[in-house]
Amino acid sequence: MSKKLAFSLCLVALALCSLPAMAQSTFYSNLGTGSDVYYCCEGWTMGGTGTLGTSYTLAEEFTAGVSGNVTQIDMGVGYVEGTNSVFAALYEASGNAPGTEIAQWSNLTLPQQFGGCCGLLSITGITGVSLTAGDSYFLVVGPSNLDSTLWGAWNFSNSATGQLDFASSGCQNGSGNGCNWENGGVTNQGAFDVLGSTGATVPEPSSLLLMGTGLVGVFGTIRRKLNR
Repeated sequence: MSKKLAFSLCLVALALCSLPAMAQSTFYSNLGTGSDVYYCCEGWTMGGTGTLGTSYTLAEEFTAGVSGNVTQIDMGVGYVEGTNSVFAALYEASGNAPGTEIAQWSNLTLPQQFGGCCGLLSITGITGVSLTAGDSYFLVVGPSNLDSTLWGAWNFSNSATGQLDFASSGCQNGSGNGCNWENGGVTNQGAFDVLGSTGATVPEPSSLLLMGTGLVGVFGTIRRKLNR
């Protein structure tokens, strides 16, 4: 192999390696930026009977803006005291309440003390969860056990309102499908986002330039060989 051909093939390989696999998309977000990610000091109470006397599991409705696969969820949920363990789940919406559960994540820890900002409970590496643009869903968070001593709060979004449901029974051990949901109406929405991929690729400009240079080099080398 000539040096010119080898160099051209290297350029093509470099360009292909530098192409991002997928473009990250936002299915929904009511989070702000910088030091204004969410409202630090007010939110919806969430926790178990061990401290609060009543168990509270919360569900916030949202509508997916795009279709694709979910890879990450971030929630502005603050910790007050007690056993720091929660579950989170995604549901299809059925009227004004969660319907069929899509996915659930257990034994999650709240990283931010309530009253501060702006730590997020982040669920990453999500697979096998797809949403459809225009359809409504519920994001749920609650104590891992009905009698948990956890006391926490879902911080208010700085910008959004939405349908809030809550359950004070039937959510033992994070069994989301057993929750007895009550309608909280349209009110201040807890802060969160849902991120993922629509399957579109977005090459960087430098990658496109490298690929073009490499392909031109290879084509020129092959054409010269054929002419000989």
